[in-house]
Amino acid sequence: MEQSTTSVHLDDYEQPGFYLVLKDSTRLTLTRDNIEKVTLEYWMNPDKIPPSVKRAVEFKRCPFCPLKAKEDICDAVRPVLPFLDVVDRYVSFDEVLAIYKSDAGLLHISNTTMQEALRYVSTLSLMSYCQVGKKYWRYYFGIMPLEKAKDFASKLYLNMYWIHKGDKENVNRLISEFHERVTTTTQNQLARLNLICKNDAFLNAFVSAQMVTEFLEMNKDTGLFGENQLDG
Repeated sequence: MEQSTTSVHLDDYEQPGFYLVLKDSTRLTLTRDNIEKVTLEYWMNPDKIPPSVKRAVEFKRCPFCPLKAKEDICDAVRPVLPFLDVVDRYVSFDEVLAIYKSDAGLLHISNTTMQEALRYVSTLSLMSYCQVGKKYWRYYFGIMPLEKAKDFASKLYLNMYWIHKGDKENVNRLISEFHERVTTTTQNQLARLNLICKNDAFLNAFVSAQMVTEFLEMNKDTGLFGENQLDG
């Protein structure tokens, strides 16, 4: 059986962030510096974000966002913007090389599909950019945006369980709050994106990313995540 080899040059990925190399060698750089640059370009260009969209209720920040009074782009939308100009050129099963560089400098590489890459970006958006999602930062220890949804949920649960010293009532309450906030954030995110992009790929990606919280909520009392072994 023929095996393919992926060659990655470390010097090409100097800054922490998320990098995608698409099938035609197009490279998308989702570092904080580049995301802010693209965000400014979108905000200042009325062809990309018309004034009527900026004024739309759906484009405002979530009502529970600590920055809801600011008249600018929701932070969770920002990592998606570099995709908007290219996403229509690809289909969901196109091959993509996804590279995530952590703040510690470690590289994590995944040969994946466009659909999964969009899910990674959606997860990154909710984990690292959403003002409400960042509130739960300490529960993301050891978790990467490239994780499969089930693995992500398992690690998230065990982090919650460990930090709250096995207090299941407290953990369950936290999961319910997390589920409610992320579900609302995802719905609002989709409404915003629908104003500036009509591609269904993002709808599927954010719904897929939000499934982590659904999986958590549905299985928090089942012992599926292995917490009973910690008690032993």
